[in-house]
Amino acid sequence: MTTRWRLAPQSILFAVFLGALAALPPISIDMALPALVDIARSLHASASQAGLTLSLFMAGFAVGPIVYGPLSDARGRKPTLLLGLALFTVGGIVSALAPGIGVLLGARLVQGIGAGAGMTVALAVVRDLFEGNAMQHRLAAITVVANVAPIVAPSIGVGLLAAIEWRGIYGVMAVCGLLAALVTWAGLTESAPQRSAGVAVSGLRDGYRRVLTHRAVIGHILINGFGFGWMFAYVAGSPLVLLHILHVRPIVYAAMFAMTGAGIVAGATVNGFIGARGFESRGILATAICITLAASVGLITLSVLHRASLLTVMPLLVASTFCFGLAAPSAAHGALDPVPELAGVAGGLLTSIQMLCGAASSSVVALLFPALGIFAMSGVMAACALLAGIAWIWLGRRGGIETPSALANVNPASPV
Repeated sequence: MTTRWRLAPQSILFAVFLGALAALPPISIDMALPALVDIARSLHASASQAGLTLSLFMAGFAVGPIVYGPLSDARGRKPTLLLGLALFTVGGIVSALAPGIGVLLGARLVQGIGAGAGMTVALAVVRDLFEGNAMQHRLAAITVVANVAPIVAPSIGVGLLAAIEWRGIYGVMAVCGLLAALVTWAGLTESAPQRSAGVAVSGLRDGYRRVLTHRAVIGHILINGFGFGWMFAYVAGSPLVLLHILHVRPIVYAAMFAMTGAGIVAGATVNGFIGARGFESRGILATAICITLAASVGLITLSVLHRASLLTVMPLLVASTFCFGLAAPSAAHGALDPVPELAGVAGGLLTSIQMLCGAASSSVVALLFPALGIFAMSGVMAACALLAGIAWIWLGRRGGIETPSALANVNPASPV
């Protein structure tokens, strides 16, 4: 008799799988970037309409986790993830076959909604299966895997565009979704601590109320969101600053972008290393926030003194992305650990707010850049770091991770 294959939670393959789920959204965004011009030309659409394929995907991704979180708590991680991957796959197929820009935009919205399940369920599964330092180490590993993908995705998109045109890029996304669904169906064991027959509105309301009124949870969610905000301010501003102000060549910009992306991976790796050795999350977060704030002020100072150059700017940008990688696993740990029975709700809210903060910061940079230039990017980065610092101070002594046993004596309906 054969034994059915299962993903072992302690295995490297399991970490890679969860990281791949978290990487679906950035891959789906970055891999499609080189195809926007071809999409507009092929479908007789404007450049702004082609750009909406990214905006609608991000909108769907921001909204989806709000539903997936409580759904996974009530009905289980596996069926919720399969639902999301099915939507992602169908959205990719329809995108590849879209006869016009309207169909493509609708399909990308559906695909974004489906992608929201990946990160949400991955975070909830980690909270189900791991605790303490082991949990933080696993979250750091997921961050590493998830952030390697955006570094290589644009290059993959360029290669696919040359080989199979823009429709092939969406076809590859659909294949990725299908493969993830097959691995989920065959190898993922249900990890949710409890399930109910349905999802009542009152249950959703109570779950979100408990999370939103839990100071440690919402504080860490805000720190993670503002951290993503300072990183996305860089993502939005870097091509404008490096290409149009510092006038670097495109190939140099690509190398610099990869370097800053590697900074995220390095930061998450360091987090996993020091977290496994007992360093407190509160201290790690404070270090990441302070370094980012100092780097942002440094960028502003260089601009004021007219000393901004590739050699002076890049170390500060790498430091900022490194700090997001350093902070993200600890922030996720702090958001998920206190509410194991609501890990899906907490993970969904963390994912949604992260995306909303990223979209807001990048939009502000794009809006202010014509008037402020490099100050738009560095100013938004500094503002996000400052807001993260305020959230850290607001946490106070409650910023420490509370164990589930400590919460057992707390009225779950009352603010913590």
